Amino acid sequence: MRRVFLVMAACCVFASPALAGGGIDLFLSYGEIMDSESELGLGARVSLGGEHWAVDAAFTGYQTVEDVKIVDDSPYEDDNFRYRVYDLGLRYNFYSGHKLRPYLGAGASLASASASSVNVDGDLGLYAIAGLRYGKTPGIQFMGELIYRWAEADVKYGIDGEDTIDVGGLALQVGLSFIF
Repeated sequence: MRRVFLVMAACCVFASPALAGGGIDLFLSYGEIMDSESELGLGARVSLGGEHWAVDAAFTGYQTVEDVKIVDDSPYEDDNFRYRVYDLGLRYNFYSGHKLRPYLGAGASLASASASSVNVDGDLGLYAIAGLRYGKTPGIQFMGELIYRWAEADVKYGIDGEDTIDVGGLALQVGLSFIF
């Protein structure tokens, strides 16, 4: 499934003739990863595009949530849950040439989740993003954004126990952008 996601990203990049500029973002993320469990994470994003439109490919990894009950019916009380997410989408940047630039975007997310006591299989989901950048273009900019991710994960436990949980949620991301 990850190979399909990477091939889709490569096709978007190479098929668009307007992808003349872009940037790299490095950010901290704090957000909900499952059922009101929030955690701190690190992420990176590569963007390719012109003055307004950009194609984004991002990865965000969150710290492991310890001692959580993933599924109510599961016999495992204290489990460790790990969440990683790969995003691919489009973003529209407003106010070309200004120091303060808001943006909106949306796309697909590939949720990768695992746990120590149960089997968790992530799946494709969706995300929406709204943010601001401040700084010179090209150059270093500060960025802050809100991102909402939604995906489902299948959980298997015991001999024949199965359930589905929602992973992702609202997150705040702040960091630096290197715009070229």
